[in-house]
Amino acid sequence: MKGKWTRWGRGGCEGYSLEMGWALRGQVVRNGKGTWSASLNATELDRWGTKQEAMKVVEERITREVQAILEDWAIWQRALAASASRSEKNAS
Repeated sequence: MKGKWTRWGRGGCEGYSLEMGWALRGQVVRNGKGTWSASLNATELDRWGTKQEAMKVVEERITREVQAILEDWAIWQRALAASASRSEKNAS
């Protein structure tokens, strides 16, 4: 499921995924040494002592990435609107 943490694995093999559409996929996986690995889009972020710490890091990173995407989206939308406006003026 997208937009919320989902658990996968069983027994000692435990992991969680958080997906935001097709763009962002965070994962938290239990390591054999009692730590938790956090990653975003297959890039390891670090290892943490608890699942909650690892999840928090992934959530914070996703938040920053989405904010950057939204800023770029707004710039792109303004550029498209300006281009369309110029095209309409040139057609007149």
